[in-house]
Amino acid sequence: MIGPLQPGQWIQWVYWDTTTNTWLHCSANLISGAVTCTPNGNFAIQDVYSPLVFINATYSKYVYLVGQNATVYVLFENEFGKPVTVNMTLTVNNEEFNYYDVTIMPGYYIVALNFTVNVLQGIYTPMLTVYSLGTTLTQSSLPSLYVLNTTGKSPLSLVIVWNMHQPLYIEPNGTWEQAWVLLHTCHDFLWNGTWIGAYELHAILLSEYNVSATIDFTPVLLYQWETILTEGTFPYSPVWPSPSTLNVNMTQCLEAINYTISLYRELAQEGKVEVLTVPFYHPLQAIIYDNGWQSDLLAQILMGEEMTEEIFGVKATGAWTPEMAFNMGLVHLYNETGIEFTIPDAQAFLPYATVVNGTPSPYGPIIVGDSTGKQIIVLFRDTDLSNTFSFAYFSQSPQVTARELIHYLASIYMQNPGAVVVVALDGENPLIFNPTTGPADLQAIYQVLSEYQGTWFITQTASEAIATHKPIAVLTNLPESSWALNLNNWNNGYTGKVEIWRSVALAREYLVAFTNAVNMPISPVVPPPFNTTPNSTKPIYTPWNYLYVAEGSDWTWQTGPPNYGPAWFQEQALTYTSAIINTIENYLTEIRLVKYVVEDDAVVLQIYNGLNYTLYVTLVVSNGTYTIAKPVVLMPHHITTIPIIGIENATTAQLYSPVTEYELGDHPIPINQYGFPLATFTLSQAIRRRCRRCREDLVN
Repeated sequence: MIGPLQPGQWIQWVYWDTTTNTWLHCSANLISGAVTCTPNGNFAIQDVYSPLVFINATYSKYVYLVGQNATVYVLFENEFGKPVTVNMTLTVNNEEFNYYDVTIMPGYYIVALNFTVNVLQGIYTPMLTVYSLGTTLTQSSLPSLYVLNTTGKSPLSLVIVWNMHQPLYIEPNGTWEQAWVLLHTCHDFLWNGTWIGAYELHAILLSEYNVSATIDFTPVLLYQWETILTEGTFPYSPVWPSPSTLNVNMTQCLEAINYTISLYRELAQEGKVEVLTVPFYHPLQAIIYDNGWQSDLLAQILMGEEMTEEIFGVKATGAWTPEMAFNMGLVHLYNETGIEFTIPDAQAFLPYATVVNGTPSPYGPIIVGDSTGKQIIVLFRDTDLSNTFSFAYFSQSPQVTARELIHYLASIYMQNPGAVVVVALDGENPLIFNPTTGPADLQAIYQVLSEYQGTWFITQTASEAIATHKPIAVLTNLPESSWALNLNNWNNGYTGKVEIWRSVALAREYLVAFTNAVNMPISPVVPPPFNTTPNSTKPIYTPWNYLYVAEGSDWTWQTGPPNYGPAWFQEQALTYTSAIINTIENYLTEIRLVKYVVEDDAVVLQIYNGLNYTLYVTLVVSNGTYTIAKPVVLMPHHITTIPIIGIENATTAQLYSPVTEYELGDHPIPINQYGFPLATFTLSQAIRRRCRRCREDLVN
């Protein structure tokens, strides 16, 4: 080596091993930071070499308060081959801590250095210098040191919202087409030697740790749980694996469902967990609203509230807006159904809203009002933290997840003490997508939150955070968007998605027209019994339930770009819309013209109503140039005689449901001033009669 050399100077050096006749040099390991000697002919690599190598360091806590005692554990590799005694200086900001006569044993060795945190609040990079006999052996930057000052400050409030959702995997005939509800409750991964599902694991960990959380279970998931418990069997389609093929223990699964529901009910009634409600079949509400089907949303919200209360014994005052697909029309719908708050995405909505007053941010409750004066509270989720939960925290080591989470919260606290930080995401997806690492990461999250909360942050349910924090702003004119920043995942012009939406519109048009004709409420609140899923107690309720199923967001999400899900999801939507249309068309075949007489200036018709419903319809008789319309009532299983006076040479008679454009919303079949055509009868020339007693003949 060519000298003279100064401490810390970059040098080039090579050894010639006369025993092996090889050149050796030492190079830094870019991953671990360790310096290792390896045979290599590349003599130009430059290293700062010391026989004492700094490997890494960890603190006794992820975050310290000003004035607390701290410990940093430093891992060295001693390559001297014997114990070495050194002195050390730890510099934190401008304060130095000196440690004398520290003995480091050969090989890997941990040294614990104690110091007092006497710096202002902030994030620091301490420097450790190790020297002996006046020569620096190594100098290294330590990991970031987080220091908080809590004097006179309110704690940060962390609100964790888990969205638990599965679409309906049951066909109209009651056959189960997919096993995911079963698997995600009892058979996702091994936990402590026992098969367990994502939903059950959440419940177990929430009961073990001192953490409050907010959870929604989509009513369609609860519906399927209760169906499984009621029926006790799974009539799976032959094209899909049976529970035995999936290696699922049915007895254990039934116990897991019962246990999971019971545990969440207990946590909800204790107030440790807040349960939100969801429109029953998880519809993409913004699109449904834009299509003019608001009454369907109203029904699904009410059905969701009833299911949530029935299963958990608590009345939800907040709603999970499916896919966070919000528009301003939902404000009055939520008002009408008693929903007081929801959770949109900050990045998708906050930058584009109109500020009425205050300073909007993701860190506090915000009032959103519409043009009619209706208002709801929103808690905007922290987009970055929520995405980190979704895409990072469940795929790495638990220690890294715990540290990064606490550091993130500490960073927010430094700038926004007293803030409300909302994390909102799917509760099952990070676990089922990361079955190896996910469960331990979830436990690490609950464990570290339980350990650190109290002084500078607390966990709260959404309602608790709203009750303890004043609104920070009033907004209006939120854009129409979703967590994905637009609605393209569900409606982007792809032919498959277009087909689904058209089929829903067509099925709904048929159904609304028929429901109007039988004088029953459009968009009824359907009672869903668990022993006939997905069919209901009344024949007219069943196709409405089918429609609500078809309005679910999963079918269009999975169809085509950008998600390219299995074809089954599109087929499921079309199966339900086809079932609606077939049902209504079959009903309409029971309405028949049994006899008629055409006079020069009149026509007399006898129409049989073979349905169990009274029909309130408009009869329209035409001769091609002139038309007469007349409201008629057709009694069930009865022939009604209807004379129409004042029309010559009538050729057609039609029955219309007097439905309006407003009631239909988006609809592919055009309607006219009479409404939607239910039945058309051709009046043949051959049966025309000229007689003054034709009406009496028909009656007799």
